[in-house]
Amino acid sequence: MPVDVNAPLPKLRQNLSLLVAPPDEDGEPRWQIFDPVSNKFFYLSRTAFYLFREWRHVSSAVELLSRIEARGIDVEEVELEYFLRFLEGNHLLEAQSENDVTRLRGEAAKQKKHVLLWLLHNYLFIKIPLIRPDLLLTRFYPFIKQLFRLRLDRVALVLGCIGLVVVLKQWDTFTHTFQNLFSMSAIFYYIAALIFVKTAHELGHAFVAKRYGCRVSSMGIAFLLMTPILYTDTTDAWRLRSRFQRLSIVMAGVKVEIYIACVATFLWGIVPDGGFRSVLFFIATTSWISSLLINTSPFMRFDGYYALSDFLGMENLQPRSFLVGKWFLRERLFGFGFLPPEPLNRKKCLLMVAYAWSTWIYRFFLFLGIAALVYYFAFKILGIVLFLVEIIWFVLLPIVKEIKVWVSLREKMSLNRTSVMTLLFFLLALAALVLPWKSQISAPAVATFERHQTFYPSESSRVVSWQVTPNEKVKRGQLLILLESPDVEQQIRLTQIKLDALQTRWYRASSGAVELDSVFTLQTQLSREQSRLQSLLERREKLAIKAPYDGYIGEWLPLTEGDYVNGQSPLATLYDDESLVVKAYIEGRIVPLLKEGSKVDFIGNDGEILSEQLLIDKVLPTAIKSLNYPGLGSTYGGAIATQKLEDQLIPEEATYEVQLKLIGEVPLMQQQFGKVNLAIEPHSLLIDGLRRIYGVFIRESGF
Repeated sequence: MPVDVNAPLPKLRQNLSLLVAPPDEDGEPRWQIFDPVSNKFFYLSRTAFYLFREWRHVSSAVELLSRIEARGIDVEEVELEYFLRFLEGNHLLEAQSENDVTRLRGEAAKQKKHVLLWLLHNYLFIKIPLIRPDLLLTRFYPFIKQLFRLRLDRVALVLGCIGLVVVLKQWDTFTHTFQNLFSMSAIFYYIAALIFVKTAHELGHAFVAKRYGCRVSSMGIAFLLMTPILYTDTTDAWRLRSRFQRLSIVMAGVKVEIYIACVATFLWGIVPDGGFRSVLFFIATTSWISSLLINTSPFMRFDGYYALSDFLGMENLQPRSFLVGKWFLRERLFGFGFLPPEPLNRKKCLLMVAYAWSTWIYRFFLFLGIAALVYYFAFKILGIVLFLVEIIWFVLLPIVKEIKVWVSLREKMSLNRTSVMTLLFFLLALAALVLPWKSQISAPAVATFERHQTFYPSESSRVVSWQVTPNEKVKRGQLLILLESPDVEQQIRLTQIKLDALQTRWYRASSGAVELDSVFTLQTQLSREQSRLQSLLERREKLAIKAPYDGYIGEWLPLTEGDYVNGQSPLATLYDDESLVVKAYIEGRIVPLLKEGSKVDFIGNDGEILSEQLLIDKVLPTAIKSLNYPGLGSTYGGAIATQKLEDQLIPEEATYEVQLKLIGEVPLMQQQFGKVNLAIEPHSLLIDGLRRIYGVFIRESGF
């Protein structure tokens, strides 16, 4: 509605302050309004400054415009209208009439939400102010001011360097300290240390703000994804004209944590083992690292974002970058030819677009990760609700809103080079999703031998003869490895000597030189020693390893004559070349699409393709309960997602075994892991995705 120039102007609130602000990014002078009720600052241009300053001295718009015109400034009525809307929208005017009160009540009613709805929209980050510490900080600042003069930060950094040297010398002890962090006796100390560090972090913000004469309006507790953290409101720092002073306030908390971590690292190196040393380890590592990961991220509105904004000298970096990023996206998709939201040079435009798009990508994966966390860590019903809130409210809704903007601009769309390229790309993407072009899948596989044997030494021994020749055919009964146990050989010699002595005594007894009782005793001793010798000879025989059947040597140890081995060392593996099988493993949703009898190629992990052809023989009717080949499981770096349970690898999803038949002679001499390309009925990516979603829904629908 146009402004009535003859009507009286509404009055400005009496508690507003007009302050000199730092120049804008182009060097133009600026001013700012401070609203102590909402604790907000509003920047004013030169024209808005004169409108605000002269507002209190006039009663109507005509007087205001003429008074400003007398100063040589030309202000149109539409500019006055926009300025009046700005004042009303930010509640900078006094409520003088019943209409004003009704309008404010209506705005309050619109913003008021049900507590559950508010909690759903804000549970990621909730702020609860606890104290107003400005007066207390003012009283204590004269004592803290001495710390700035002493330059204790340099002392902390020097101690940190010394501590780092000590840590490097005790690196194994330092890294193993983490294993003791979860003992019940130390939990209280860890909580106390965490409160101390985070309180020091917030006091760092507060006292540096007081150093530059700023007011600290509140301190309190915030809940980031239901995790309590402290916060300090230093909004008053916007009154500072130096962006480097504002940057000092923003980074003060992280600096304090780093200084504390440096001192803790030094102390860890000199104190004895115990609970206090574990607490120092926690302070020196995990506490400030978590602070860096959260507070220094420029993509969330924490310390890192405000530090980047002050460093670049760009206020409201995020909302401005989002507007520019959306404009840039629309221009690259449809070529509207619209002007950017604000005057920009090429360098600044690319910077803001890069920041906006990076923030969107970061938040997209962040919210997906948070959705997964709340789903798995909350109980089932709450997990589903919070998961849907995350996906719908934070991921899908922004995309839907942007598409609605595209639809609203459809009348301004035209066929140009940009829009034609977008249309072609969209059609190609749609065709790739809908058309059933995918007729082959890759599946993890293993080429192995049903009959194989791994040779182990029966006991610790020494290699006497090593006749293992890899990749060469061996015959049944062929000697492969001859081992010798010094202990067995010594016992054989001693037993043989003892037997010879007993035999001599036996000959004498046979001639009647000894009593009958002694003869029986000698017979018992002879029998026992002969059994012992036989047992030792059998142990020696086991150390001569021979091939039990024809085949090829696969895996082997590179041993030579004179090397020693223990009873747990796998010396070599013999594969029966007549028992080669190839097995592939697929998900349950692929089973109905598989073409039995089709030809298959096996590609090893080394990149070599099996020269002989394979055919799909059969698919086992039930899913495997455990994976017998560790090299295929994700636990050991394979492609099949598995979990280890009591020395067994259990697939996380229903996995079926496909047995392949070899056509031709055996080309392999040892077990080999790889993949096979299996022919399936053609299907589209869209149908494949819907099947996956349906499978997840069925799997997670049980309570």
